[in-house]
Amino acid sequence: MSRSGALDRIDTLLSGVTDPTFTAVLRGEPLSVSGTPLCAFWITNRVSTQATLNDMSTMTTFMIRSYFRMQVSSSVRENIELDLWDAAVNIDTALRGDATLDNNVNDSSVGAIATGYTDIGGVAYRTLDVPFNVEILGEVPIAP
Repeated sequence: MSRSGALDRIDTLLSGVTDPTFTAVLRGEPLSVSGTPLCAFWITNRVSTQATLNDMSTMTTFMIRSYFRMQVSSSVRENIELDLWDAAVNIDTALRGDATLDNNVNDSSVGAIATGYTDIGGVAYRTLDVPFNVEILGEVPIAP
């Protein structure tokens, strides 16, 4: 089990999504977006799920967000909706296809996927948010 290995595997799985093909996959919330569609992921939450006398298990939640630049053209905006849907299905498929993230975690699950809008640097983006929960049993040892 490796936290860095889990991050590498999430990056690899997201980079393998080809519909849509992301211009980049970033670790951390972007301060600017140079090209779209862009995919980024970052930690949003970490909680203890159970404890024994020897260790504590944890659930870490990542936000995986895809960015699609809004356009004035109505036909481009219509295409963005299909790209959002394709991204939702293909990110979900990629992550569920490797629930242990190459044996770096015990289990993972995809939460309720949502869409929205955000503004970065005065530019409007359509967003797709995919919560991704990663469970590691016995991650934190408890010393007597």
